[in-house]
Amino acid sequence: MVSEQVILKSFTKRLDHLGIIAALVEELGIVDLVNTRLPKLGHHTLTHGDVVLALILNGLGFTQRRLYLFSAWFENKPLERLFGKDVTAVDFTDDVLGRTLDAIKEYGPERLYQEIISQIFLVTQLGYHQVHLDTTNFSVHGAYDTPDTPPTICITKGYPKDGRWELNRFGLGLIVNQVGIPLFMRLLSGNSDDKVALPEMLARFRSQVEFPEPLYCIADSAFYTGDSLKRLDKKTFFVTLVPGTVGEQQALLCQDLPFTPMADPRYSFFETESKYGGVQQKWVVYHSAANHTKQEKTLEKRRSKEEEKIGKALTHLNNREFACEADALAEAERWIQTYPLYEFESVSVVTRRKRSSGRRGRPKKDEVTERVYVLAATIRPNEAAWAAEQAVLGRFVLATNDLTLSATDLLAQYKNQDVVERGFRFLNDSNFGISDVFLKKVGRVEALGMMMTLMLAVYSLGEYRLRERLAQRGMTVLNQIGKPTAKPTLKWVMTFFDGVGELHRYDPATDTVQYEGILNMSKRCWDVVETFGPICKKYYA
Repeated sequence: MVSEQVILKSFTKRLDHLGIIAALVEELGIVDLVNTRLPKLGHHTLTHGDVVLALILNGLGFTQRRLYLFSAWFENKPLERLFGKDVTAVDFTDDVLGRTLDAIKEYGPERLYQEIISQIFLVTQLGYHQVHLDTTNFSVHGAYDTPDTPPTICITKGYPKDGRWELNRFGLGLIVNQVGIPLFMRLLSGNSDDKVALPEMLARFRSQVEFPEPLYCIADSAFYTGDSLKRLDKKTFFVTLVPGTVGEQQALLCQDLPFTPMADPRYSFFETESKYGGVQQKWVVYHSAANHTKQEKTLEKRRSKEEEKIGKALTHLNNREFACEADALAEAERWIQTYPLYEFESVSVVTRRKRSSGRRGRPKKDEVTERVYVLAATIRPNEAAWAAEQAVLGRFVLATNDLTLSATDLLAQYKNQDVVERGFRFLNDSNFGISDVFLKKVGRVEALGMMMTLMLAVYSLGEYRLRERLAQRGMTVLNQIGKPTAKPTLKWVMTFFDGVGELHRYDPATDTVQYEGILNMSKRCWDVVETFGPICKKYYA
């Protein structure tokens, strides 16, 4: 007699890179702080801190699963390992999610974020000497006609930075440090104006956060207004692009300037001073050879399109009828002003006979007619105007109130403005799927905005820490094209962990599940875990 064989069924719970994220959150003490500020009420298994961790794991999971699939996303995850207690996927309901978002709103999203970031900087002992300011906005579904009480932001139509004109939106302003970690966040209405929002953000940041001296604030041209500059004290330096709307800048760019070559052969510069807005400052005009070439091609395309456009407009002008010669000449003068890159080659007025009846065709011999006046104009390019356009190609002006800052350092600081723009590109990634979320309450949208910022903070800190420790150890990893790098993106390194998970075996005879171990941990995975330290090791043990 053959003995009956017991069949053991195996299955895997996907851990992937989530252990790295959970380790970062634990090390920073985010869950404990949230639970302190937002204590659990009622009979729910999950604390608000647990839900915050779950949202961070979900957002940084990079699986493009939306919030309305929140519970389903956790079905195949090793939840006990990630949360340190016995929880199941069904615990992560829409009600639980909404409860936490409501609690964040009630406490104050900006207030909670500021307390978390203060703890992060206390734990990590990160410093900063320059900050970068910028704003973005996000599309959401729903009308949001009834604001929360008290209303804080307005979800409405505005200039869409994602191109979704048909959707309502809310804004988010960030102040980040030199490595991309958001130090300050502010939720904004969908139609907010950067010229107003940016200086108000900086003022609020300065009132809430202790900062070193000096502090450099780097921003784009929207920050550069007379009122914004006057609000800065002597301990705060600005570095910003001078907007093209400033007349003084327009006049400067058109001049034949004696540029000085820089150490970087792609750039040359010319220094001057300005008192725009009543603030003594240094202006540096830069010429970028690369931008010159790019803008030259753009100008050529523009000229071609302009010639086609003005040709059609001239035909229309020459076909118009006027009551007198003076009216015709006056209209010609007004018309040419709208095309500053062109000038009249010749312009004259001729008369025509027109049937008083309004009927078309040549008038009959004895038919009553009236005299009308029409233009006979030709045009040509205004070569002087085109030459002036050509002369400013590749030029831009940076301003600072630090008169001792060299042209090289000024350019380097401004070019690092991309650190905040990278953060916004990260938040606008399709993985977050904000435009597909309908949270019904303005307050929950605000809370979600705070959570997105917190995700960016955790990710940016993780990437900074990875690069810092690789440098300390003299280590590299292979990038996407197989070349060693000491500055990989964290997102790329996370792909090393694809397929890492817990192996479990189910015995139907005893109706028990037995944990077998971790699968697919390669050497490069262990090297990364070692880099992140002992807390991270715990999640992959």
